Amino acid sequence: MTMSPPNEEVAAPASRSCLVCGGNHLGAAAGYLGLVACRDCGFLTADLELTFEDIRAVYGHDYFHGSEYLDYRKEETSLRRNFRRRLDTMVRWLPDSGRCRLFEVGCAYGFFLAEAHQRFGDVAGIDINHEAVFYAKNHLKINTAEGDYLDHALPEPVDAICLWDVIEHLNRPDQVLEKVVRDLKPGGIMCLTTGDVGSLNARLRKGKWRMVHPPTHLHYFSASTMCRLLSRVGLDVVSVSYPGISRSIGMILFGVVAVGMKRPRLYRRLARLPFTDWHVTLNLFDVMQVVARKPARS
Repeated sequence: MTMSPPNEEVAAPASRSCLVCGGNHLGAAAGYLGLVACRDCGFLTADLELTFEDIRAVYGHDYFHGSEYLDYRKEETSLRRNFRRRLDTMVRWLPDSGRCRLFEVGCAYGFFLAEAHQRFGDVAGIDINHEAVFYAKNHLKINTAEGDYLDHALPEPVDAICLWDVIEHLNRPDQVLEKVVRDLKPGGIMCLTTGDVGSLNARLRKGKWRMVHPPTHLHYFSASTMCRLLSRVGLDVVSVSYPGISRSIGMILFGVVAVGMKRPRLYRRLARLPFTDWHVTLNLFDVMQVVARKPARS
């Protein structure tokens, strides 16, 4: 894994083209150290070249326990609340969901699939984290596989595929979305969430925006670049929305104080307060939820 030092200006990678528009005009992204921008469409991406093994190493045990999340499993209540809202959106586009098959890319510990099991006829998923897949399969009894989605063959096309907070982590999101199109039935839907780098909060914060932290977040889409990529791979965008996100107060403090301010000792003192297990819903309107449909056969 290679990355430019955080205080260096980034030159255009000689061998890379834009994942969104295919252009070759990549250069330093003003205000975003360590990122490059496409001069043609504005897409932002990290100046990184990762192998699958690099990515697998990033998303080991620590990712879910103290790195990206304070403790992913302890956030189950908030996560399931978020997932139920996302399911409400999905079933509006699939009113006969009880007869539909759903597949999740990046299913983690299976909390979304456990919720979806109540509203879809069949659910399954994949993740690269062994511990997470083991938990989903053995504790929640969810049909999950460990591995790379690009190498995973679905037994038959499905009605819905979702990537919740996943697309920004992928080495080649364009290739993953091309496979999504192949794996969807005609008329099937793809749903995803990711940060919106074109949102007001992101534009004001620039490189200090909470979503900017390679190597876990590699790609930074705006609503326009996301819609352009989805159109390029053959999906029709039908909805872009900005739902609120539930988190425990402890998780919010962890993100702001321990990660953002880099003051873990202060966080540990605050974590002793009695209300850290309370759950709140916040909306900075900088996380987008996108629904796109594969065209039906003519």
